[in-house]
Amino acid sequence: MALTLKTKRRIKELVGTCEYCDIKIPPDQLEIYLLSPIALPEYRKENDPISTIIVLCNEHYAQVMDGEISKTSLKSKITGRSDKKKKELRSALRKNERTYGRSGAVRIRDPSRFSVSLPDHSDKRR
Repeated sequence: MALTLKTKRRIKELVGTCEYCDIKIPPDQLEIYLLSPIALPEYRKENDPISTIIVLCNEHYAQVMDGEISKTSLKSKITGRSDKKKKELRSALRKNERTYGRSGAVRIRDPSRFSVSLPDHSDKRR
């Protein structure tokens, strides 16, 4: 499941701080870092999607990308979230899933509807 720009913006607004240093920062100066790909619960029941997302300021995001901050220390910050914050994040991800992850499109398996027929060139004049 990919995060839409709208969902990312909503998550940044919900958190409102760098979760690493706990400093309040405007949402446009925050980045979302994914510890691992987000999987829908039915595919990975052991992976709660909100346990893979952390919101960081630009400075800490750059440090994570350079390997200066370990994933272990990020995971410890994620586990310290309040239950209220977890609930809000789950709500944002569910909205993302409804609008983007599962479009509700039905596959049509009738090949005759989409077949391409090639012109018959067998009776060409020589």
